[in-house]
Amino acid sequence: MIDNNICPIGNTLDLFNRKWIFCIMSNIFRGMTHFNEFKQANPTISNHVLAQTLKYMEEQDLITKTVVDELHNRTEYALTPKGLKANKILYEITEYYFNELNYTNYDDTEVEELLGEYREIYGLR
Repeated sequence: MIDNNICPIGNTLDLFNRKWIFCIMSNIFRGMTHFNEFKQANPTISNHVLAQTLKYMEEQDLITKTVVDELHNRTEYALTPKGLKANKILYEITEYYFNELNYTNYDDTEVEELLGEYREIYGLR
């Protein structure tokens, strides 16, 4: 029986309560692993907010941070199993964007091609 005092959607959204989390997760799915790559892909995010978001994501076990070069302070980020499980959420948001919002004015054929690419990126093929 469903417990009306528990809201799975609200509780899940609490985890993803920062604007940039889904963008960064999508960046990682697309092969980006470094701070500067996230910054380049999301140019309107400040360095401070990006650093705080990455720290929060690590604390929430969505990503791991690995130091690959201590001398040059190089780190890499990767999705944890918990983070990887958000692939369907990311795809559904992407699909909703292209099908319902589509501020880019892609035609239906272009949207289907893009969604096919995103299905591959998120491992849904």
